[in-house]
Amino acid sequence: MSRNTAASNALLQGIQLPEGDKTYVKIIDAGLELFIEFGLRRTTMEDVANKAGVGRATAYRRFRDKDQLTQMIILREAKRELDRIEEELESVEGGLNKLLESFVLAVTRAHAHPLWRRLQTSDTDIILPFFTQGLWRMMGFFRMYLAAMLEKVKKEEAISDLSPDFLAELMLRLMQSMLLSPEGVMNPSDEASVRQVAEQCLRPLMKG
Repeated sequence: MSRNTAASNALLQGIQLPEGDKTYVKIIDAGLELFIEFGLRRTTMEDVANKAGVGRATAYRRFRDKDQLTQMIILREAKRELDRIEEELESVEGGLNKLLESFVLAVTRAHAHPLWRRLQTSDTDIILPFFTQGLWRMMGFFRMYLAAMLEKVKKEEAISDLSPDFLAELMLRLMQSMLLSPEGVMNPSDEASVRQVAEQCLRPLMKG
């Protein structure tokens, strides 16, 4: 297992994701489908339970409330995208190049994800506090992932002396800003624009 893969798996450490629990997976799948179709506000835990073909009590035994279900859906989708990104990064030469490419792919794919698109159009008043004040519990996992990449880059190339955690959080805050405020020159829907941010802003900073 690569260090990046280990860091990716760390996203779900400390959060119960029962292996082999098909009911748990069915509930997450049903929640994702309903959230994309109807949004968070219009979807209840009862709706999710019915979609998954389980009882209301069964759903609440797996997830204490809709907020926890939402968080787990986001984490699982993030883990899936990270796995895909890591596969694509195998063809990229150089640690810093891999890091910057991961930023480009993460921003553009998060913006294009159907769940994010739905939340932006129908649940803006819900996602703003969720992805600002309430986001940093999850951000700890993402920072761990990026910091692991940065530590690996430092062993291969001469980069900034700033701490990996600091640089990782800076990248995450930039990504957060671009996703929450997509209009402007730094447009997350435009890969060329995101790549310009990576090359003209992040690369000089990373090089120190």
